[in-house]
Amino acid sequence: MILFEIKLKNGIDGAEQLFVKGGSYDAASGTLALKAGEVADFETFFNLFPHAKYAKYCGLEGVTLNLYAKGRYRIDVYERRNGGSTRISSADCDGDGAVFLNISGAKTGGYICFTVTAAGDCTICGGAWTAERQPGRQVKIGVVICTYRREDYVRANMARVAEAIDRRPEWADRLHFFIIDNAKTLQLEKSGFYTVIPNRNLGGSGGFTRGITEVCADPSYTHFLLMDDDISFDFSVLERTYAMMSALTDEHKNATLGSTMLYQDRPYVQHESGANFDGLRFRAINYCLDMRDTENLLKNEQPRNANYCGWWYCCMPVTCVKKFGLPMPFFIKCDDVEYGMRAVEELILMNGVAVWHQDFAKKISPALEYYKRNEAVTSAVRLDCSRFKVIVHFCYYAFKHLTMKNYNCAELLLKGYDDFLKGPDFFTSSDPEKINAELIKVKPDWQPKKQLEEKYGKIDCDNDYKNKLSFFEQLMRAMMLVENFLPSFLFSKKPVATQAFRPKASAAFLKRTVIHYDEYTGSGFVCTLDKERRKKLRRHTLSIIFKLLFGYGKIKKMYISGRSAMCSEENWNRLFFPEGKK
Repeated sequence: MILFEIKLKNGIDGAEQLFVKGGSYDAASGTLALKAGEVADFETFFNLFPHAKYAKYCGLEGVTLNLYAKGRYRIDVYERRNGGSTRISSADCDGDGAVFLNISGAKTGGYICFTVTAAGDCTICGGAWTAERQPGRQVKIGVVICTYRREDYVRANMARVAEAIDRRPEWADRLHFFIIDNAKTLQLEKSGFYTVIPNRNLGGSGGFTRGITEVCADPSYTHFLLMDDDISFDFSVLERTYAMMSALTDEHKNATLGSTMLYQDRPYVQHESGANFDGLRFRAINYCLDMRDTENLLKNEQPRNANYCGWWYCCMPVTCVKKFGLPMPFFIKCDDVEYGMRAVEELILMNGVAVWHQDFAKKISPALEYYKRNEAVTSAVRLDCSRFKVIVHFCYYAFKHLTMKNYNCAELLLKGYDDFLKGPDFFTSSDPEKINAELIKVKPDWQPKKQLEEKYGKIDCDNDYKNKLSFFEQLMRAMMLVENFLPSFLFSKKPVATQAFRPKASAAFLKRTVIHYDEYTGSGFVCTLDKERRKKLRRHTLSIIFKLLFGYGKIKKMYISGRSAMCSEENWNRLFFPEGKK
């Protein structure tokens, strides 16, 4: 059984050291050439072997490293742990080589890796990690892609899959793509391995849920795999996913396989490998790590406290739908968080399973502030949060927007919490497509950098994002509340600039003019102190705080009792087919 193949490279520039370090890669033949004495190091993100996880979840006691090569060389296999690396096997080879490894006693927190040292000129053609047993279960995966006007991405990904299936036709029987087109504009040639399904614009939540229902309607599918439309992926990740799901023991058959997210513009940098939401904040696990670094590879193999995985790539068993129901009708944001906390019984995360995705800092939309409503719902139905924790979470964003003088975002946030306070009936009667159509009308007045600097002077903002704040920055957070009650004559007239995606309240404290600058587009928008608007929004904020303080317990009970109706098949069919036609 092939667990996964040794990859020498893929088509993404900058990702080379995630596959192999050393040697000379020949793109025409797809091989790696080594001169006498030269070393190729396969202690890399995609080629190391997470032996403890395969031993635990798949019950494997032994694996074989197979290398396809020409010439003479030596394979050295190491076990890497926090204490360092230990060589556990070596083999001198001429031509193809193989090394068997006993992993029955593998401990968590490490991995197996190998190097190849050329004895003379040699060529590495590829390889594979294999197990001497048949798959434990028959698997068929329905891959769900939700898209909205991302035709180029979808076509490129489907072309990549088509090429792989042409090489190995058996994959046409192992998976099928359900492309949910929320814009109803996608034009693709007909194919046997994908189906395009026009859908109402119900956001990512509606698109993924529509796909899940299509997969579950066919009893031949054992898993659904949720995948973003704007990612780049290597087909080998699908192969690895299929093999892992096929090899799971009965004890772990309901496990979910999650994916690391890497940045497209920095393809060796990891956004996160699992995450945690505690009601106050989202904590990305192993955030912004350079995966060319050995120490970071080890961090990815450590046990972690993730309670969800992003839906840029997440494979789950279809049985979870019968057991836990469908996702929440959130439109966008937090649907993966809530469903992960509800339906993921066991989450597998490891090196080697990853996709490339655009940095979220490049996606700026005021409408997203409204959907912080979904965080409040998730806290109510999934977490034992006190009303004070919920109020702190709300106050942080409300007063931060006021401090940033970004009154449009403040209004959208407050509207979202107003709708949250309406209870679950709001989600079983409203039309999210119409709501979002109104939200996206709120757009800032973006101006090019040159125009902004002509009026406000040189734009200079701190691009350093830190998970841990300094004492001064924490103090500034606390002072946001105070700033919004101070008289306007205390505010400085000197403009200040901050990042549009991660604006810093400390930079905007007691400033009349704040420039929200987006370095990716080279443009920004200007927010200025408006005493009357601030006063109105402040009152609205205090009103919501009062309602949360004295009514949160009742609201929480309403959501807990109404959550089944919110994510029921009946409610989703109301949204999918408002005219009652399927």
